[in-house]
Amino acid sequence: MPDEEQSPQRSDARALAGARLIAGFVQGLALYLLYSAYDAQAWPAKQGEIFAPLLMISLFIPLPVNQGLGNLRPRTLVLWIIAAAILLAGLAGYDIWRAWPEQDHWINGVRWVGPPVLPSFPLVFFGAAGLFIAHVLVSGGDADRRWRATYPTHFDVAWKFGVQLALSAAFTGALWLLLWLGSELFELINLNFLEKLIEHEWFSIPLTTLAVAMALHITDVRAGLVRGARTLTLVLLSWLLPLMALFAVGFFAALPFTGLEPLWKTKTAASLLLIAAGALVILINAAYQDGENEHHSVPLVLRYAARAAALVLVPVTLLAAYAIFLRVRQYGWTMERVSSAVVAAIALGYAGGYAWAAVKPGAWLREIQPWNFVMSLAALAGLFAVFTPLLDPARISVSDQMARLQRGTVTPQAFDFTFLHRADRFGYTALTDLKQHGRTQYVRSMAANTLAPSQDIFAPATSASIAADIAVFPRGRVLPANFLKQVWKPGAEMPACLTVQGALCDARFADLDGDGKDELILYPAIGQYPITPFVFAEDAGGHWTVVGTLNVPSSCSAAGTALRGGPLAIVAPQQRWHDLEAGGTRVRFVPLDSCKP
Repeated sequence: MPDEEQSPQRSDARALAGARLIAGFVQGLALYLLYSAYDAQAWPAKQGEIFAPLLMISLFIPLPVNQGLGNLRPRTLVLWIIAAAILLAGLAGYDIWRAWPEQDHWINGVRWVGPPVLPSFPLVFFGAAGLFIAHVLVSGGDADRRWRATYPTHFDVAWKFGVQLALSAAFTGALWLLLWLGSELFELINLNFLEKLIEHEWFSIPLTTLAVAMALHITDVRAGLVRGARTLTLVLLSWLLPLMALFAVGFFAALPFTGLEPLWKTKTAASLLLIAAGALVILINAAYQDGENEHHSVPLVLRYAARAAALVLVPVTLLAAYAIFLRVRQYGWTMERVSSAVVAAIALGYAGGYAWAAVKPGAWLREIQPWNFVMSLAALAGLFAVFTPLLDPARISVSDQMARLQRGTVTPQAFDFTFLHRADRFGYTALTDLKQHGRTQYVRSMAANTLAPSQDIFAPATSASIAADIAVFPRGRVLPANFLKQVWKPGAEMPACLTVQGALCDARFADLDGDGKDELILYPAIGQYPITPFVFAEDAGGHWTVVGTLNVPSSCSAAGTALRGGPLAIVAPQQRWHDLEAGGTRVRFVPLDSCKP
């Protein structure tokens, strides 16, 4: 295992810093381009099977790249990153395929219904966890030049990477807190350039990824800082172990007097028990650390607490598994129960190995070293199975619930049709089949009604709908004919009333550039105050475009009221475009391209 105390040479550190910053910038650029495509509904955002894999790769692959630079051999790093990218892309592609064929998308405050594009939250969350585990195993093996590293190496790599991620998140959060504070300070003297800057995604997204990359580099070359933070964290956690062990033992000591009925009434027994099992596993490892402490003096209270916690893990996980079994026997499988069953199986594996380590004579809890490695592989296998057809919770639960309906185990009146609506593509297929071939009219009607929300798609705006949905003030004026006939595309700089039917807007006319020709001010008719009025100007060819917005203070009710039919006064310009005075409040014009006068 490499000695972390030997800092790299200054030139090597500079090269690593440059490589990591480049990786961070590339990540930021990729995420910004993906964000822009999604916001504008441009390619590849319209093809989820391409967009979701690209997003997963852009989100997560740069992290092991940055951590692996300087720590992994180049060949190992390249092969591992290629394998991880392929795996993430495959999981994301399947995640899109299995999703409900039509999902809600909120773009510029407008709800659109269309094919799935974004990966699901469970895949993002647990995909990150799986990538962390796999990266630790690969890094440890590469450090020891063997497929299974020694336990101290795996422990050191895992906690180092974990602390690096935590410190990087804290550093990035502190950076954005300072940026916000700086913008507020300048705002006090009516300078809003910093506030406007950090609102731009082309600035905020790359800045965030660069901050993470820099933090990973600093924590990597300053290994002593990471080791100190890790040691302090483990010491603090280890002294929580006696308390948690006491709670667990006391819980089971009280069960004979209370019975299991109060536990089942909570309907969350399995989840809470599995969380308790996870807490016990983490605290046991915090006390055991890398195993080297078995040769030193470990406080007696921690030794007894760790053994007690390892033993009590068995009834905790067994009771959780029994709770899941009872619910499945009574109501069948659901997606949550399938996922809980997989977690319970992994927890039972930990419990069995830890209990054996607690009772086996010899070195203190020595057997958890190989068992932690085995269970890491088991956890990866479980995660992979859940997010593939092998153990897809939606596939298993829909199949089971449909079988219960067909057998008559559950009556059509008691059947949960809304569950099928949450069961992704498999539920959609089942509902479609029931709608067409259900045994009774009730079943066919319920299936049709459950499918109906997915068909509630916003119709695109037409000339007639735009004229009907926009109220022009003062009354009597009408929208220009060429404005109504123009085809508008949805985007961040576009009111929803121009792109979808039913979205209401208000409109005013004002000559904002002093050329004797009125511009059109358009804003959503939501609530009492206008929300980001957009300014449209007509060019010589009769084509209307968005030239800017009006900065209306949200606290000024008089300005909002005046824009909706009240008096407006043109204010002398400080640049090409005039400002407005509405209800005694100066409403500033903000050009769409603020770099041009």
